[in-house]
Amino acid sequence: MTAREYIETIAQELSKARGRGLLLSPADAQLALQWHAAQVPLQAVLTQVRRAARLRPRTEARGATDPLLSLQLIASAIKLPKARGDKRPEANLREELRSAARSPGLAARSDWETLAETAEELLAEGGGEGYWTAAVRALRSALRELPRESVLEAGSELRSRLAPRPSGMPRRRYQRSLQLMLLSACSERLGLPPRAFLL
Repeated sequence: MTAREYIETIAQELSKARGRGLLLSPADAQLALQWHAAQVPLQAVLTQVRRAARLRPRTEARGATDPLLSLQLIASAIKLPKARGDKRPEANLREELRSAARSPGLAARSDWETLAETAEELLAEGGGEGYWTAAVRALRSALRELPRESVLEAGSELRSRLAPRPSGMPRRRYQRSLQLMLLSACSERLGLPPRAFLL
């Protein structure tokens, strides 16, 4: 299983538990990437996500989202397998992103190529914040190259996903979640960024 498939499956399970959104926060994406690299069985992670969802207090209205449910809550329950010699992870994120950056007609191609080259390092530092900052910067460059109608279409998709900032969520974290939703909306509507860059 590739890193992308592993992370997407976890994101889908977390989405079911939260009730909304397929994107992981930068910190959650970094954790999932580490677990994949350490060959933590996917089923073990999914089991812990479901367990955490069951244990969350049910004080919200039915159908409400739970944006505070994250992989950070289950990190201590995930057991990393013991290292076996110098075995390396199967997935090579850099190659996967390089391939995605070669997509025909990709706007701001040089920005995506730069991100592909630096992704692993950015994800390893500061909970992956640098990666998502660079991805948003590349997206802005790309949007400047697209027709206005395409940009408006992506904006419409983003507005359909917006929800008020939860009272317990810091403003900076909410702003970051909006940026991640923009990346997702543009990827779905415009194919930009290529899906691989969403990890």
